[in-house]
Amino acid sequence: MSLLKRTALLSIALLALCINANTVAATSNTAPLAGTAFAKLPEALTLKGDALPFTDYKAWLAHAQSNNQKVAYVDRWQKAVNPKKFNALMKTTSAQWIEYESDGLKISGVMVSPKHVGDKKLPVIIYNRGGNHKHNVTRIAVVERLMPLAEQGYIVLASNYRGAKFSQGKDEFGGDDVNDVLRLIEIAKQLPNADSNKIALYGVSRGGMMTWQALRNNTNDIASAVIVAGPSDLHTVVARRPDMQALLNKLVPNMEQNQTKALDERSAVKWIDELNPNVPILLVHGSADVRVDVSHSLKAAQHLKDNNHSHKLVVFDNGDHSLTFYREEVESEINSWLALHFQ
Repeated sequence: MSLLKRTALLSIALLALCINANTVAATSNTAPLAGTAFAKLPEALTLKGDALPFTDYKAWLAHAQSNNQKVAYVDRWQKAVNPKKFNALMKTTSAQWIEYESDGLKISGVMVSPKHVGDKKLPVIIYNRGGNHKHNVTRIAVVERLMPLAEQGYIVLASNYRGAKFSQGKDEFGGDDVNDVLRLIEIAKQLPNADSNKIALYGVSRGGMMTWQALRNNTNDIASAVIVAGPSDLHTVVARRPDMQALLNKLVPNMEQNQTKALDERSAVKWIDELNPNVPILLVHGSADVRVDVSHSLKAAQHLKDNNHSHKLVVFDNGDHSLTFYREEVESEINSWLALHFQ
């Protein structure tokens, strides 16, 4: 065989080897997502990595210790996350960090889904986190709040909002950042495995305010809503908490120039009558909440009643802002509510 022929054959063999290697690499990257809701996504949604790349609780603990995580962080996780529950959730659900565009900005978030979806059409929950500025949906929140919902058979989408650590833009605490929630609703309708007729909003603390505002801006696509310890009157918030006055002065555009207008736009009690009364709302609050007083839910419930708006109010006696000692009861209330209104 001539040198020229041997060279040509060697080149072909190397090319085939490279193609095969690339195929194997592609398969290894996509295989874990096969059969899940992440396998086929709209172009508007980009996966940024596994939110919980651990096989079980021990693997997470080993990872945390090997990466020299602060003791306070590990301790906080251990207090919040039940190892048995974590291991069970890891077998049945999957969570991925996501990125999408809103008003031309790159916004980070997370998507959680049952592992084995196939061609099923599942209800979708848009989760609106609490906190402000650089806060994100934490891994603890993913495990404690979002994965249990996915275990019930729901797809969960959550935004970090603009201005968060991994998002572009500036947090306006209920300003243009509400568009980041509205954009997720539109993306949810595009998910191949989503039942676009069964989309719910679920907001906690500041996320409750975001949920109210999203309901005001989108009255047609939402089947129901859940608001836990959410403020409904920002005028009351700044009157009770000077620290919130300072925070809103920093985050809210034109706050100091026109405070009344800025707070009205973020206070559901000022415009509850504009909401679709056929979208049922579950209000959950602790009677001893010192961050967002229970009066916010009581007042909102009264306004809903006055407007013949379908709703339910649940107040847990002596419950704190996080309803720390009522977690199972809160989860049960929310699961029952969603199951009822996703029928």
